[in-house]
Order: sequence, then structure tokens, then C-alpha cells
Amino acid sequence: MYQVFVVEDELLIRQSIRNVIEKMPGPYVLCGEASDGEMALAMMQDLMPDILLTDIRMPFLDGFELIKNCKAMMPWLKVVIISGFGDFESAQKAITLGVDQYLLKPVRQADLIRVIEEMAAQIEKDKASRGTSLPVGLDEDEVMKVLRQHFLRQLLYDEADTGKLLDRMQRLNMDIIRKHYLVAVCSFDSPRTDHQLLENTVMKVLDETRMLMVYFNNADRMTILAYDNDAEALNECVYRFISILRHELQDVCPVITTVISNDVQRLGEISEAYRTAHGLLKTVSGIAAGQVINVSDTAQVSANIFRQNTPFYESFRQKIQNSDAKDADNILNEIFNSPSGEQFDSRLMRYNALIALVKIAVQMIARAHPEADEKDIAAELSSQYDILKGADSKSGFQNTARDLIQKALSARQGNSGEIKNHHVINQAEKYVKENFCDPNISLISAANHVCMSAAYFSTVFSQTTGQSFISYLTAMRMEKAKELLTSTNMKLADIALEIGYSEPNYFSHVFRKTVGVTPKEYRHRN
Repeated sequence: MYQVFVVEDELLIRQSIRNVIEKMPGPYVLCGEASDGEMALAMMQDLMPDILLTDIRMPFLDGFELIKNCKAMMPWLKVVIISGFGDFESAQKAITLGVDQYLLKPVRQADLIRVIEEMAAQIEKDKASRGTSLPVGLDEDEVMKVLRQHFLRQLLYDEADTGKLLDRMQRLNMDIIRKHYLVAVCSFDSPRTDHQLLENTVMKVLDETRMLMVYFNNADRMTILAYDNDAEALNECVYRFISILRHELQDVCPVITTVISNDVQRLGEISEAYRTAHGLLKTVSGIAAGQVINVSDTAQVSANIFRQNTPFYESFRQKIQNSDAKDADNILNEIFNSPSGEQFDSRLMRYNALIALVKIAVQMIARAHPEADEKDIAAELSSQYDILKGADSKSGFQNTARDLIQKALSARQGNSGEIKNHHVINQAEKYVKENFCDPNISLISAANHVCMSAAYFSTVFSQTTGQSFISYLTAMRMEKAKELLTSTNMKLADIALEIGYSEPNYFSHVFRKTVGVTPKEYRHRN
């Protein structure tokens, strides 16, 4: 089946093209259509068509910008321009962007059918050539990059047969069969970021990190697939890659929101892990911009963003402020039966409402227990309630909202349970000082030491110390490295091992990024 997407701002022309496709014999289906490039890009991100038919001059986002973003998102896409402008400049730009066909309006039905069939034939030809020969005129590395991106797309978007996946991996000379897999979806919130610069930076960081593959969904979204036989090493690898990437891009794209999936053990489970992470990213990206969130720890999600204002906060606060503990059901009924009650048909609105209730409950508990810290209260309270799961359905939302309202009302009346303030950071800092030279020390091992989940510990640590755990560990290692560089004649490889780095090149990279000069230069100057 060949999926075709049409972008045309003139309704009559769009309808005409639609009619042609729908009447074509063979495996062709119109999967979607749009009147402008911006709308089309958002739709195509989910539909992932095989063939794009697009005009050039359209409102909001013109055809050339659409093609550029689509090619970054779907390298396999066959593109046909249908335009009333046949000037040399447009044709030249189309060639530069890798457009496959250029048709001038008005387009005859026979020509349109012929071109679509040619695109389908080219798709089949590309499939046949993947394991054998390379298209003429293309660099071998470039072709392999495109084919591997296409394979990654299949892993993320399709529930493909494992046998077929293994066959493609063998043809592409890829070795990613491991016991554990993680998917991380990153959103880059910077409209001025140059996509090529972004991709080059990502690939540069990727070259220094093993067991990772990257898929560029579109110009502002990227998915990381990590694989390893050791679950702890896998987590460490993903967090380290994200940390380095955020540092490298801080000048051009300071806001990077990342959602990390649960650990899965089968190739066939990767697509589900991706869908879960991607769905959560769409839910929280506007609320928790710039955060690194793990789907397995809803406590982290709520604790990080409970301070954010939501449209429901003030109305909920007033209702709870003027009610008794027995009034929780009345408050809920009033909310659902109000003229605005239909807004809770939206999962995002339900999520926003629950976050508002978490915030209100936290504030009321904090008033009842002035010795407690609001951040600790938020983390402990949100760990008791699965906010994300509660937002999935209306019934789940009602149950979770009722509990949170009762918690807030009880706290206001002075009957809430005791909320303990966890003083664990001193323990964690002592643990790092005693073990930073151990190559196996990690965020996860430190979290286990203080009996917390890794995601929650990461949040508490960064909020208390003002820096991430990785930054804290790196700073301590760099100070020890400076001492050894200036007071001993140890080789750089030995110093790297001494402070916990098994790879001297990675040690040099981190030292240069942290201190500003290479280890050799630092030793020479001092």
C-alpha cells in the first residue's frame, strides 16, 4: 500500500487531486490532505506517508520549507511538486531539496496518475536495492545513513516482524541485539535553530558515545535508541548523552525537553516504548519545558512542575477553601456539570486539572506542617498518585481528583498525615566523595544508596544543590584530575582510570569542555 499526502491551498484543485487518487486502481490510498504547509507538517509527523504531492506558494509555510522539514523527518519520502510557476529558480531549488518530479498546473489526470505510479515503482526499486547495490551518484556513507534512518523509523513506528528486522539489520551491517533497550524522545524548543547545525552537533556527540542510534523525526524533534546488556549502564549512557548534548547546544537551543521510556527487552517492544514516551512528551512539553522526564516516575513529573500555574488552579482553590472534607464529591459534581465541564474530554485538560489539585494539596499540607519543605511534600504526594494514568480517562480522573481534594481538605482542617522531609543530599554527597573514582558510580547507584528512585533522586539533588548529579560528579572528578596533572607525572590514560573514566578520550573531552583547555595544556600551564 502506498500512502499519498496532498498539500494544496486551492480547494477545487485539492478536491480534483483527491478524486484522481481515490479512483486509481492498485494499492494507492490518500492518507491525508492539508491547505497549508504548517498544517501538513503536523499531520505528516503522525501519518508518515510514502508520497507527497505539494504546491509551492502557500500561506504559513511554503512548499520548499515543508519539503525541507519532511526530508529531515522522512528521508525515504518521494516528493512531487505541483505548481503554476515553472521558473528556473524554483526548479533549481526543487532539485537541491531532492524533489523527484515537478508538474506544472493545470495538471492532466493522465500525467498525475503516471507520476504517482512512477513514484511507487521507484519506492519498490529502492527497497530492492537496499541489500545489494547503491543508487548511482550517491556517496556510500550517505546512502547507509538514509537506510539506517529508515530502519530506525520501522523500529519506532511499526510493529514489524522480528525476522524481517533481523534480516534488514544483517543487510545494513548493524549490531543492536542486546538484552535491554531504552527510547528517549527530545523536543528542541527554538524556532531559530538551524536544523543542519543541530544534526551536525548531535552526530558529533554521537561519535563519542557507543550503543546509541538517533532518528530525526523532524526539524525540532529527535528520538534516541539506546541498547546494552547491562540495564544500569544503559541508563547511565542515555543520561550522559543527554547531558553532553544539552551542554553542546546551550547557546543555540537552551530548552530541550526529553522523555525517557521504560526499559524493554525485545526489538518488537521498541515501538510501544516510543509511543508511550512520545505521548507523554506531547502532554507535558508545554508545562515542563526543559525537563528530563522518565515515564516510570510520575513523582518526578509532578514534583518538577507543581509550581506551574494552570487554568484550573484559582477556581479549585476557592472551592476547596470554602468546603469541608465531606464535600469532595460535591466539588467534583459541580465541576463536571458546569458549562465548561466538556473540556475534561481532553486528556491534556484532565492532566492540567490534576496538577492544579496537587499544587493546592501541597500548599495546604505545607501550612499544616511548616517544618516540611514544599518540594519534598510534592514529590511524596505525587508518588502516591499516578497523575499521568489518572488523566487517561474520565473515571480515572474523577477517582484521582477526589482523593487529592480530600487530601487538601483534610490538611486545611489540620488532619493530614505526617509528611516527612527527606534529608538525603548530605548522604549522597558523602557517597560521591567516597566513591567518585569508581567507574561504576552513577545516578542510579547513588539513588539506590539513599533509597530513592533514580528520577526522583535526580530532581531532589538538582533542586537542592543547583546542579545535576552528573555535573556534581564530573566537577569532583575534574578537581582530582587537576591535582594529579600538576602534582604527578602520571600518563593521561592512567589519570583517566584513576578518577573513574574507562576511556581516556572521553576523559579528555569532558576535561576540555569543563576546564576550557585540554589536560596536556593544563599540565603545561601549571
